[in-house]
Amino acid sequence: MDLKSNRITMGEMLENPVAKEILKREFPDFMTPFMLQMARNMTLEGVLKLAKGRVSQAQIDKTVEELKRI
Repeated sequence: MDLKSNRITMGEMLENPVAKEILKREFPDFMTPFMLQMARNMTLEGVLKLAKGRVSQAQIDKTVEELKRI
């Protein structure tokens, strides 16, 4: 998947069923309807900044690499 230098929106990623499953698996606490509605227009870069401190950098890096392989 082309993450557009982490400028892909969450909405764009969530349209891809494989990406959506990866995000659900890796970040279940953030995949609530409320959180998804708030983040839909945010870029991946913005979401990753918010996730720091709540999610380990290793988990973030692993997930981004997995998304790139789609």
